[in-house]
Amino acid sequence: MNQIETKPASNYLTGVSIVEIGARISVAVCSSLLAEAGAEVFFIEPPEGACAKTRKWASRAVYAAGKISVQADPDNTNDQNRVAALIAAADVVLISGDIDTDDWGDLVAEHAATTIICDFTAFGRDGPMQGKPYDDALVQAMTGLAHTTGFADGPPVTLKVPLLEYSTGAYGASAVIAALMARDQGGAPERIDMALYDSGVNALATFLPAHFGGKAPMRVGNQHSMCAPWNAYEANDGWLLLCSASNPPWQRLCDVMGTPQHASDPKYAELAARMDNRDEVNDIVQGWIGQRSVDEVVDLLTAANVACGPILQLEDGAKDPNLKHRRMIRTLPDGEQETNLPGALLKATSGGGRVADHIPQTGSGRTRAQDIIRDAIAGKTTEQGQGLSDLPLKGIRVLEIGQYTTAPLSTRHLATLGAEVIKIEPPAGDAARDWLPKNDGLSIFFVMSNAGKASISLDLRTEEGQQIFTSLLESADIFMENLKPGSMARRGFGPEQLAEINPRLIYCAISGFGADSVYEERPAFDTVVQAMAGLMSANAAQGVPLKSGVSACDFMGGEVGLFFVLAALRNRKRTGRGDCLDLAMQDIAVWMTASLWGKDPEAPDGDLVLECADGYVCVAGSPDELATVKASDHWREKSRDQVVSGLASQGIMAAPVQSIADMLDHPQTSARALLQMHEGPDGLTWPLLGSPMKFSALQPDIADVIGWPQKVDKEMRLRLGIA
Repeated sequence: MNQIETKPASNYLTGVSIVEIGARISVAVCSSLLAEAGAEVFFIEPPEGACAKTRKWASRAVYAAGKISVQADPDNTNDQNRVAALIAAADVVLISGDIDTDDWGDLVAEHAATTIICDFTAFGRDGPMQGKPYDDALVQAMTGLAHTTGFADGPPVTLKVPLLEYSTGAYGASAVIAALMARDQGGAPERIDMALYDSGVNALATFLPAHFGGKAPMRVGNQHSMCAPWNAYEANDGWLLLCSASNPPWQRLCDVMGTPQHASDPKYAELAARMDNRDEVNDIVQGWIGQRSVDEVVDLLTAANVACGPILQLEDGAKDPNLKHRRMIRTLPDGEQETNLPGALLKATSGGGRVADHIPQTGSGRTRAQDIIRDAIAGKTTEQGQGLSDLPLKGIRVLEIGQYTTAPLSTRHLATLGAEVIKIEPPAGDAARDWLPKNDGLSIFFVMSNAGKASISLDLRTEEGQQIFTSLLESADIFMENLKPGSMARRGFGPEQLAEINPRLIYCAISGFGADSVYEERPAFDTVVQAMAGLMSANAAQGVPLKSGVSACDFMGGEVGLFFVLAALRNRKRTGRGDCLDLAMQDIAVWMTASLWGKDPEAPDGDLVLECADGYVCVAGSPDELATVKASDHWREKSRDQVVSGLASQGIMAAPVQSIADMLDHPQTSARALLQMHEGPDGLTWPLLGSPMKFSALQPDIADVIGWPQKVDKEMRLRLGIA
């Protein structure tokens, strides 16, 4: 396949200016996404030597790339005035109020009367934990993410990749676009409240159903809490990942292994039976894989359409054929040395995302800052809007052909912002409807993942189904899907056909490796992508590559898809044109690892997990502090609360590693309305996730529980407004 075509940047956010002040990584992630979509970002940096090499400053090249550096001392009056003028001139200012309180907080409050403020903190503005400046690892412990990561017979593990900072940054970027849309429609500047804790709870969609099904979710290593076989297996020359989410892949796997009898054996034939006999299933698969090389197994399974992939080391990313094809690892000069940076996440018909072409010298953007201040004084209005009675996406129609997590997550959040979302399911229904556990025959996971949507049944293999779908496309603003690349084109609905049907349509396809990929026929699940992006190697434990317990690539794919669709939608108002977006989970996963590139994987990473009398505690501190804590052997004699309070008395931050049940019972969860019980059309009560995007005026709506798919008859056609 030829190298992916290089096009001019899409520049969805042309004319939008961002001031980045906060020291949290989530602030930098948010502004980097906004910059890739075309916004101009002013990167406020402290004086030389004034910032510790922690958080985003430890990876300055990654987080400053493509931005305009403005060096400013919060104790210097001239610098205060310059930053104050920038804040007043900008469209958006990004802060992290829990760790920047002594620097720029008062200045932002005083000068951002007509500017959108997005504040990134560990716990948000509500609840008993507000104001505590916990880092990513400590929030992983508090939300239950650490409890879900690790092997069943081992301790919980905190991820080295700052997953919650990235998740919160991506959600924050979408919240910024929603706030810009509300302002465009006459709304007042929003005060956005983004919390790592909220993102962590939202990341637990594959574990929460077990709790509500009466079980206690636990660590499963590289396995899946609801599917088998799904695990890391050791070949004779390395490790690979295999995923089977339903019966057909298992049947194909049995054929490849030469054991077709296992496909019909009552102990293994159905998903529920395989879960009950998971150890035996793993032994069968490991016995076959262990006799072969990684390449041989991957080739055989790929040919049989069984999701799998080699587990790559971080340093192998530049050699991966697909990452090379999609230009995802680039080299830029950084002073006297060179550094690797991730490429553009957005690949679109209108052009790719805007990639950084430089790493700015500290303070090099002073002239550009003066220009925007001057221009703003001449043109920016000081009048505020009066607020909106409607959510910003009211009147927007979204079509979804999605399965499992990625596209369904994007469209669920579009629904919370006011969009009408129509989920199109095949006659047999979405496969996730059968995932255990169930509530009166319907998967709890499926309902949690598809709140706020209406569902219809449509067979795109028939002429009638294609005609109905075409009519729906003509009426739609957005179409999102996460099918295997080429699936829609084979039904006559490829990007070119969609653009002919509706030139204003925003079409977003999210897949494991991209529509334009060297892995065209390779199916992908979250764990396969974690394996093939270096995430599992970065998080290795006990000498074994380890995935995150939560479906990190799935939900990050959905979050990034949500952001770019919102940015494209806002851009459509300016240009009148739709677009086709090609997003790859592998690209996104590699982007998330960038801060770890070139670093010693054995170096201390700022946190430590201790075993206590009643569980585990996560400790954050300097290498010397952690070494002192680790040297003590009396922690096992104390409770988690005793250990946390004892360390706090020494000035060391720590948090209990909470289970899912602990997190759900914690008052912080209820204070942030992160888990809400709603009655569905069936009269049953269902648990639904609250939005992680919180605003001062906008109120994301999650009230509707999805029902069973409806047939598109004459009455339904009238309701949908189609011929």
